[in-house]
Amino acid sequence: MCLRLEHHCAVNAETAPVAASRKGLSFVAGLSLLYGLLAIILAIVGVRVWQSTYQASSDNDWVAHTYQVEGHISGLLARLGTLQTDAIGYAATSDPARLARFNTQSPLIDADLATLLALVADNPTQHQHATELSKAVRQQLELAARVIAARQAGQERGDLGNLGLSPARELAHAMLDEEDKLLLERSNSAEQAETLTRVLTAVALGVCFLFLILTYSLVRSSHARSTRSRENLRTTNVKLFEALENANSITDSMTKLSQLGEMLQSCRSLDEMRAGIGGALTDLLPELGGRLALISPSQNLAAVGAHWGRHGLIAESVFAPEDCWALRRGQPYPLAGTASGFVCKHVDFPNPEMPHAGYLCVPLSAQGEVIGVLTFDGERAPNDNERRIALAAGEQLALALANLRLQETLRTQSVRDPLTGLFNRRYLEVSLERELLRASRRGLPLAALMLDIDHFKRFNDSYGHDAGDALLAQFADVLKRTVRSEDIACRYGGEEFTVVLLEADALAAAQRAEAIRAAVAEMSVVHHQQQLPRVTVSVGVALYPRDARGPEDLLRRADAALYAAKRAGRDRIASAEHVGEKRESV
Repeated sequence: MCLRLEHHCAVNAETAPVAASRKGLSFVAGLSLLYGLLAIILAIVGVRVWQSTYQASSDNDWVAHTYQVEGHISGLLARLGTLQTDAIGYAATSDPARLARFNTQSPLIDADLATLLALVADNPTQHQHATELSKAVRQQLELAARVIAARQAGQERGDLGNLGLSPARELAHAMLDEEDKLLLERSNSAEQAETLTRVLTAVALGVCFLFLILTYSLVRSSHARSTRSRENLRTTNVKLFEALENANSITDSMTKLSQLGEMLQSCRSLDEMRAGIGGALTDLLPELGGRLALISPSQNLAAVGAHWGRHGLIAESVFAPEDCWALRRGQPYPLAGTASGFVCKHVDFPNPEMPHAGYLCVPLSAQGEVIGVLTFDGERAPNDNERRIALAAGEQLALALANLRLQETLRTQSVRDPLTGLFNRRYLEVSLERELLRASRRGLPLAALMLDIDHFKRFNDSYGHDAGDALLAQFADVLKRTVRSEDIACRYGGEEFTVVLLEADALAAAQRAEAIRAAVAEMSVVHHQQQLPRVTVSVGVALYPRDARGPEDLLRRADAALYAAKRAGRDRIASAEHVGEKRESV
């Protein structure tokens, strides 16, 4: 029996290590299997994340490409419009400056067309449109050149009426519409890729978190937890949650940046952008205050147009662009991770002895033009994540500002007379109809003044077209000074001008017409250091609803009153109430 007991103990002694070994092997095998499954899952998720990220990056590149194409098309139309204006101006005035500008700018059209063709080379439809646009633009340039040549040869300018942008504009708008459609498709694709990336990231984090739980359970069941193991697990969990919070923060910031870009591109005015940019950037960078300064058209001043948040520095509201190191160097300043002793002159520390506050200037530039600067400051210097967000916001803001300026330029060219800066006849026809409807609804009067510079043709023949242009520009300045900001002053054609006085009765219209007549009589025009003779103006006044019921009738009655004033001896005011509608040459 003793032998049997000893044998049993020996067997137990031999099998105990084997059992322990088997348990160890089972534990290692379980961990290996888990690691293998995790590696496979993470590899699959990683590949999918890389694919979706690559797709999102590609879509964003195509979106930027679309904006670039649209910018080139708009720039081409603007340049062509300027060249045609110079051609028409030269044909009308023989101004050598316009001819020189036409000859200088005309070769740039070919470069613009070549760039546009290269940009749309990957799109057969757009490439075909670009080819047709190129032909239309060159036809317009050839027509402009013939008009200039005819003017130089002293021939009739019969082709002036054909210098329109209709063919080229229609083709350009067709390309813009196609690009807008592509932009929508690519934006949707980018959003889908972003959504997929977030989902896959969440799946990857969930798998990692599950793996940690399983691993922790196996280790806990197999080994006694030690202080070091608990500390390592606690540290791992902290890092995991920090990474999760950081990932969520980055995702949230990217979403807000995307929304900011969409809102900025939807703004229709600079005031609208200024009103909204502060709240958007406060949401993105809550611990930093900011200021937006835009550079004036003369490029000699930068003025703060918007500010938000709590500021750690004192900043000037108006400063010279050279006072900012970021504008000088064309890149953000101060550099990341450095504490430079060179401080921008437009900012100052509240306590120079304890400069704990920090700042970051981000230059705003688009299409090769510096537009302004974004300055972020707080009680500490911006960290790396805040710098990345600030730079991304600056890029989107600069692009939106450039688009706004381009839209404003195109709007101004479509409604303003280039010589006088007053509204043109097209704007008058649209605005007058709108104002008459508004006056009718409110039961208020409205007056139209038709003005004509007396003996302008004789003045033009005696002193030249340049002097005539100087006189017209000076006369326009008088109109701008003597009418209210809400009134509408237009160049009707030639030396004829129209002023629409809103909510003006007969007495107010007569007083305003007399003020204009008196100001013109006192007007002094100096051209090429030569004092030109004084001129007078005749004014015809018509009132709504007293003299007319519609816009065409109102202008016709004002025109009849004008010619009554000219028949009566000029330099006077006539009312449509006392004259008929017959117009005679005077």
